[in-house]
Amino acid sequence: MGTKYRQDEDLAFLEYCSEEDIKQLANLLIYDAKGKKRVSTQILSDKQFKALNGSPEQWRSSWRLVAGELQHFGGDTIVNVFRREGVLYREILSDTCKRIGVKFDKKNETWEIENQLIEHFIEKLWHEMSEEERSATLKSMNIGDFRDGNIDWRAMSSSTVFGGAAAGAWYAWAANAAKFTFAPAIFSRAAVIGASSLVAQRGASILLGPAAAVALTVPAFSGTAFRVTVPATVQIAYMRQKYLQKERF
Repeated sequence: MGTKYRQDEDLAFLEYCSEEDIKQLANLLIYDAKGKKRVSTQILSDKQFKALNGSPEQWRSSWRLVAGELQHFGGDTIVNVFRREGVLYREILSDTCKRIGVKFDKKNETWEIENQLIEHFIEKLWHEMSEEERSATLKSMNIGDFRDGNIDWRAMSSSTVFGGAAAGAWYAWAANAAKFTFAPAIFSRAAVIGASSLVAQRGASILLGPAAAVALTVPAFSGTAFRVTVPATVQIAYMRQKYLQKERF
């Protein structure tokens, strides 16, 4: 696998993301679910990356390297041998959505498709959570009537999840849940709860719910790449939401 970055307007915003968020994305690409370094990864051995060792912006300065590796994970590795480049993020996102049953309009903007991915992911997890877990989740984000854990998901999604300041909190919650589900050895429950996010910054804990609940909602995986692209696209969706909110306000 090569890590040459292919110019991608849907990933260009990564340049403006935080050091920690880019590192979190990179860890999904570098390590497998057991915490072992993937044989295919080239990020840590890259000369320019290694030369930045000790720099407070090592990951931000290497965002193209991280993006390039994601593009290659998303492509057919055999085809990549010949064309020597990965696939664009939108193709990765679309493929991820199709595989986990997310309905979306191909004409939609990338961020709109990400909205649908996040909503699908949260809805599936929400369905498996107990009323107590739902109440605790709402309370942690200080949104809705957290005394009623049996709140209707559809009503909540249309009014609060993607309709205001609470959107960032839900995106952060989804990203952390995805990381804990697909890479438990890298992102322990304690690490996820203490991770830098819009929720954690408010001093609230994040209730993830059983990791197995999400796993049951995802079809059998065809290979390692899909186990990487699912949490990676959720993480990028979260990072984009942070970026857009910062631009907006």
